[in-house]
Amino acid sequence: MDISGLLLYTLLILCLHFFLKTFKPKNKRLPPGPKGLPILGSLLTIGDKPHESLTKLAKSYGPLMTVKFGFVNVVVASSKDMAKEILLKNDQTFLGRPTPVAVAAEKDYELSMVWSSGQGSHWKKLRKICNSQVFTTQRLDSLQNLRHQMMKNMIERVNEAREIGEEVYIGRLVFGTTLNLLSNTMFSGDMFDVNSDEMRELKELIANMMELAGKPNVVDYLPFLKPFDPQGIRRGMMVCYDGLHKLFDDIIGRRIKRRALESDRFGDFLDVLLDHTEEHGAEELNYQMVKIVLMDLFIGGTHSTTTTLEWALAQLLHNPPILFKAKQELSQVLATPKLVQEYDIPNLPYLDAVLKEAMRLHPTAPLLLPHRAEQDVEIQGYTIPKHTQVFVNAWSILRDPTYWDDPTSFKPERFLNSDIDFRGRDFSYIPFGSGRRICPGLNLGVRMVSVILANLVHNFDWKLPNGMKPEDMEMKDRFGITLQKDEPLVVIPM
Repeated sequence: MDISGLLLYTLLILCLHFFLKTFKPKNKRLPPGPKGLPILGSLLTIGDKPHESLTKLAKSYGPLMTVKFGFVNVVVASSKDMAKEILLKNDQTFLGRPTPVAVAAEKDYELSMVWSSGQGSHWKKLRKICNSQVFTTQRLDSLQNLRHQMMKNMIERVNEAREIGEEVYIGRLVFGTTLNLLSNTMFSGDMFDVNSDEMRELKELIANMMELAGKPNVVDYLPFLKPFDPQGIRRGMMVCYDGLHKLFDDIIGRRIKRRALESDRFGDFLDVLLDHTEEHGAEELNYQMVKIVLMDLFIGGTHSTTTTLEWALAQLLHNPPILFKAKQELSQVLATPKLVQEYDIPNLPYLDAVLKEAMRLHPTAPLLLPHRAEQDVEIQGYTIPKHTQVFVNAWSILRDPTYWDDPTSFKPERFLNSDIDFRGRDFSYIPFGSGRRICPGLNLGVRMVSVILANLVHNFDWKLPNGMKPEDMEMKDRFGITLQKDEPLVVIPM
C-alpha cells in the first residue's frame, strides 16, 4: 500500500471510530482517570516504564482508575484492596485474558495455559493436570537428584572461572543453570553446554521474546494499524516462536520414538504429559497441547528465574552488610563450604527474606499479566464493562509506603518472623500474582531460585570488576513482561 492509500485507510478508520463514539450509548460509570489526547489517549504519556507512569497517575486518580490507550479503556488497580477485589473477590469474573498481538503471533496461543481464558474447559483441564500430576510435591521431590547434579555443574563452572580470574556474567550463568535444571526436570537431560553459542543464542531469543511481549504495542490500542505492524513486534515474535517450535518438535519427537521402542520411562514432565495423552486420548491432551504447555513452562521458568537471581545477587553486592549476614547464616547452618541442597533451604530464614525482598523491589512481572472482565462487574461503585482489560500494578503495591516502611530500601529483615509468603494470600505482596491464575510453576520456581542463590553466596566470595565500589553499581531496570536489570551483572568469583 502506498502512502496515499495508507492515509486514506487511516482517515476512514478514524471517521468510523468517531461516528461510533458519537452514536453509541454513554459509558457506564467507569473509574476516574486522565482524559488523554484524542485518538491516542494516554499512549504518549506512559513511556518506556509504564509501571512507574501508572503509579504516578494513581496518585492523582486513585487506586482504581481508567486509562485510555488509543481506542481501548484499561482499568488499573494500584492498591492492596483493589488487587484483592480483582484477584480474589471477583476472580471468576476476571479469569479472562486479553490477547496482545505479540502473543497472537503464536498461531496456537489459545492452547496456552497462560493466555487461554480461565473460564474455558481447556484452561481448567491443563491446570488440573499440572496441579495433580506435574507440580506435586512428590513429583518435584523425585527429581531432586537431577537438580542436585545441575548445582554441582554450576559450582564447577564458577570454580573454573575463579582459577583464572575470569569475569562471570551472572545472567548467562544462571540462565544456563536454570535452562538445564528445567530441561532435566522436563526432559531428563541437558539442553546445551552453559558456555555454548547455542545456549547464548537461546538466552537472547527468550530475552527478546519477553521484551517484545511486554513492550507497549501501539497496534493493541490502535487496531487499524495491525496490518502494518509499525514496531515490528509481531514479526519479531514470529521469528522467536519458529525457533522454539523447531527445538521442542525435535525433543518431543525423539521421546515419542524412544517410547515406541522401549518400555521404561524417565518419569519426567514430558513422560507425565505423554502418559496422560495415551491414557485419555488426543481430545483430552494432544501433541500440540503438550508442546505448548512445555513451552509455557520453559519460557516463563528460565527468564523469570534468571531475572530474579540477577536482582537478588546484585542487591546483596550493593549492600555488603546484608551479604555478610546471608553468608553468616549459611556458614552456621552448613558448617563448612559444601553444596547447598533443597532440604537445607527451610533452615535458612534470612536467605528466604533476601529473596522475598528482592522480589518486592524487583517483581518479575511488574503489572502481572493482564486480566479481562468476562462480564460487567461493579467495584467500589464503579462499573467495569465486559471485555475491559485490567492491569494490577504489583510494582506500585510492592513499593507503597502504606504497607511498607522505607519502601525503596533493601531490607530483608522486614520479612523475618513474618507469615507473608509467595502465594499471594497477603495482597500487599503479590510478586507471582494471586488466586486461580497465580503462576502454576511457583513451587518449582521458588525451589530453583533458593538453591541457586544459596550456592552462589555460600561457596564463593565475589568482587566487582575494575575496582567498582558497591555504591557505584547501576541498579536501573528495563521494562518487559519481566523487569530486567538494565545493565548485566558482571562479577569476579574469589
